[in-house]
Amino acid sequence: MRLPPLSRLVRFAAVGLVCFAIQAALLVALHGAGTPQTLANAVGFLASAQVNFLLSTYFTWRDRRLPRLRRKALAARWVAFQTTVAVSLACNTAVFALVSQFAPPVAAAAVGVGAGALLTYLASDHLIFRRRAADPELFGDSLDDHRRTAAAVPGPARATADD
Repeated sequence: MRLPPLSRLVRFAAVGLVCFAIQAALLVALHGAGTPQTLANAVGFLASAQVNFLLSTYFTWRDRRLPRLRRKALAARWVAFQTTVAVSLACNTAVFALVSQFAPPVAAAAVGVGAGALLTYLASDHLIFRRRAADPELFGDSLDDHRRTAAAVPGPARATADD
């Protein structure tokens, strides 16, 4: 089942809001405990990124799951996601540092998240959770199409006209 673009965007935004709430809560808690706000924001961002990976895998891009979720494939996907997180964190932190000079920490964090959201969505859609080509005879148009032809479905031997 392929998700329509608007549905995926809504899911992406919902996951982003949940993860931002985690990031903001950690930012406020850590900063309240004496951690410099830029470091507190980065820690919150990295923690929320792990939740984001899980929600992205099983909710936002659930129709693009890996066939028989293998450890190596999942690990490669996680590394690609973390690479995107690192680039997004750099963008997020730079924007946060700039905006926090003029706005409260949570508002500055929101602007930082917004600045990295487009980057994260595009990388996720086109690289990390991209549709993969497959043998159409066995899987349909892509590995994401989980239909199988009758010849590929295991079952009892079929009788022939000669029987």
